[in-house]
Amino acid sequence: VNPFHHDILPLPNGHFIILTSYGKDFVDLPGYPGTTTVTGDVLVDVDENFQPVWVWDAFDHLDINRHPMQFPDWTHSNAVIYSADDGNLLLSIRHQSWVIKIDYRDGQGTGDIIWRLGYQGDFTLENGGPADWFYAQHYPIFLSPNSTNVFELGMFDNGNGRVLDSAGTLCDDPGALPCYSRAPIYEVNESSMTARLLWEDKRDEYSFALGSMQVLGNSNVEFDLGIITTNPRSARVVEVTQEAVPQTVWQLDVSGQFAYRSLRIPSLYPGVQW
Repeated sequence: VNPFHHDILPLPNGHFIILTSYGKDFVDLPGYPGTTTVTGDVLVDVDENFQPVWVWDAFDHLDINRHPMQFPDWTHSNAVIYSADDGNLLLSIRHQSWVIKIDYRDGQGTGDIIWRLGYQGDFTLENGGPADWFYAQHYPIFLSPNSTNVFELGMFDNGNGRVLDSAGTLCDDPGALPCYSRAPIYEVNESSMTARLLWEDKRDEYSFALGSMQVLGNSNVEFDLGIITTNPRSARVVEVTQEAVPQTVWQLDVSGQFAYRSLRIPSLYPGVQW
């Protein structure tokens, strides 16, 4: 495998889920004559002694011919989270614009994909069209106490390659709307295989990479626009109200650096909170 990338997930049993990748050669893929080395992701469950005990390989479970962006960097996953209610895993696959649920069951699962959330996935978005799905997303996070059946999921929606309509028009196509970033919250219903967009903050700034989001104790939403400009490098973190028309209540501008994730913490000091 190649070097570990993007994320590592500590589990309640003391194991770690490690996100890594490797290259696999394919010959004469549609539109790619000759040999193409495709990079795909792997999840490795290592025990307390860092010995691998369970492996999931994207090449075994996803269609190599679906590649909406930046192929042959085929998957480019960037986050893995644990569903405590059923012991399964959610994987954010940026270059598929999907969050998938993997049958892990605390190391006893088959690795099969249970569902794919996002454009052209397994769910019907009840209150929106293609543009209201997420694209090239980062940092999915459970926002409800439960993680199965009907639950809330947030993320940072970067918006690269956003499909704007049923005709397949992409943002930044000639004459089309420019790409934009959002912080959305979805209600996901695993029984009906439907999703609803509960809330969003659609930004004027476009952050084509990086990012995270979380809901604070006061119900405000804080999120990270990881790249505002590239030359000079800059990023922005904002806290907004969770209203139909979000209001900015706090903002941090970062100069000279990008910001991959930004997470609010109670304090750096024992016994002190703010």
